[in-house]
Amino acid sequence: MFPINIGYLLTLNANRYPNKTALLYKGRRFSYREINDTVNRLAHSLMDLGITKGDKVGFIFPNCNQIVELLFAIVKIGAIAVPLNHRLVSQEIKCLVDTAECKVFVYSDMYADKVAEVKQEFNTVKMLISSGISISGECSYEQLCTHEDNTEPNVPILGSDLSRIQFTGGTTGRSKGVMRTHESDIFQTISIMTQNKMGANPDEVVMVQCPLHHQGGMSWLLSAIATGAEFVFCDVFNAEDILRQIQDYKVTYLLLLPPVTYLRLYDVPNLKDYDLTSVKYVQMSAGGTSQSIIFKTYDVFLNCEVNYGWGQTESGAGTNIVLTRELVQQHPEKTKSIGRAMPLIQLRIVDEEGKDVPIGEVGECIVKGPSVMSGYYNQPELTAKAIKDGWIYTGDMFKQDEEGYYYIMDRKKDMIKTGGENVFAQEVEGVIRSHSSIQDCAVIGIPDPIFGEAVMVVIKLRKGCSITLEEIQEHCKCQLSSYKKPRYVDFVNQFPVDSAGKIQKFKLREIYKTFSTSQSEHSLR
Repeated sequence: MFPINIGYLLTLNANRYPNKTALLYKGRRFSYREINDTVNRLAHSLMDLGITKGDKVGFIFPNCNQIVELLFAIVKIGAIAVPLNHRLVSQEIKCLVDTAECKVFVYSDMYADKVAEVKQEFNTVKMLISSGISISGECSYEQLCTHEDNTEPNVPILGSDLSRIQFTGGTTGRSKGVMRTHESDIFQTISIMTQNKMGANPDEVVMVQCPLHHQGGMSWLLSAIATGAEFVFCDVFNAEDILRQIQDYKVTYLLLLPPVTYLRLYDVPNLKDYDLTSVKYVQMSAGGTSQSIIFKTYDVFLNCEVNYGWGQTESGAGTNIVLTRELVQQHPEKTKSIGRAMPLIQLRIVDEEGKDVPIGEVGECIVKGPSVMSGYYNQPELTAKAIKDGWIYTGDMFKQDEEGYYYIMDRKKDMIKTGGENVFAQEVEGVIRSHSSIQDCAVIGIPDPIFGEAVMVVIKLRKGCSITLEEIQEHCKCQLSSYKKPRYVDFVNQFPVDSAGKIQKFKLREIYKTFSTSQSEHSLR
């Protein structure tokens, strides 16, 4: 019988492809046998320290091989992995570690100063493990990886056991601890591998730039390991370094988040000097795209297929669309679509009473399938609101066209009500983003003395470009109803974003909450 646990994915391919490269990190290759050997030694060390099935192990690292070693060692012994965003400040680290009730906390020396500020205040942590640094009273990660026993731990694990508590990105506020089981992660992996066809070829080379503590990075890591593919880490974004690795390692699958990140690659002056012909699959998500981004992607990666999709930590699997050059040319409206449902997941669009809405009307997307979460950790009220009759209420407002393609209109919490009309921010963003002067934008609702709430757009311009509010409104005129056009605009050099690069609109709303009345300078510069 096939074991329904995440740890088996690594064990399987360590047996099938022992000498094959599993990970590529900073020029070093780690074979499947080598990684599995380290994982098993670490697992036995953790068990010797008294860590048992059900214990929560939090960790904070940049994208590196230690994340893979820790993840698989933790799940192989039936403990629960709690990966944390390395961009968190000290008090945020403490909050999430306490929320997840971690028994153990493991950290990289890169974040030693942040951890030092709060580690004596953790409520439930009984043991600290540090990597790359020697601290009295704490275990050495490197020493734990030298345990004499490298055999499989063989801890009985059920598909219903938790594999990880994955905190959400927090684009609408406080992060929530999503409980994911071994079974849900296995089915998520199968769904993704089936959708992107990665699982058909163990010789794929997969590069991921987004953080592995994020759902997108974690799901592609699991898919690559399950495939037996080579997985290339990017620990920081460096356009030239990414291009060099694509060329040198002959990367075939590429995931960069959000879509505008690809533009940073395309701005490299000597872009044409790199051989990027190995790339055959480009995935975009976690932000809006446009015709210009897609066409440029096909110009840069000559042999690729561009895909765009939607998903949540809660849903596991999600949606996907193949944006061929022909489709984008002949049906440009499809660039605003997030595609159709991936394998093994059902989607419905419902009204406030939970009834399906007609084709073309907007409602909340709800999802069901074996890849979805089991709830929010220690948050029963939130769980009860999110899961009803086995359906996950995503909080995302969708509509569907006659061909079955889905379109995300907005987060339910982000919908703008202005002068009695509903405005979906993502619809407005899609139109504004299509202007040649605009690199990215965020549309929010702000308090307004006349309309109650008014539409505002915050814009990041392309280098050397400029635009006025009047020009933006004129650009929107032919594509949007008058009440949807922005009444206010501001320009920024950067947006507040989460670990996946998603714009945090709740922070923008706080920054601009008095903008309509004061017209004072609000800027993120």
